[in-house]
Amino acid sequence: MGIWKKWSEFKKDNVDREGNVYGAYELGDRYGEVIYVGHGLLRQRLMSHFLGSGSHVKPGAAFYRVEEVGGKERAEQRERALIREYMRRHGGMCPIHNKRFG
Repeated sequence: MGIWKKWSEFKKDNVDREGNVYGAYELGDRYGEVIYVGHGLLRQRLMSHFLGSGSHVKPGAAFYRVEEVGGKERAEQRERALIREYMRRHGGMCPIHNKRFG
């Protein structure tokens, strides 16, 4: 069932408090629906969604939640598992901003 943590408002001040450790994360829209699943060094990766334009910016992101894991490989595995789980619950569709899995 996705990441079990409570949603946090997707603001730079909140993201800046996250540790820069490996993990997986979900971005949610204003209704709390997952629109993107990602992984990496959490603070760095989440901050990248505020910068510039292009593939890193995720329109509609209002909330986020994170799950810290032991390292890069484990973060990649957890991201894939979260996307697969989402797809099972949504008739094979991936989160709207995870096009590479669609």
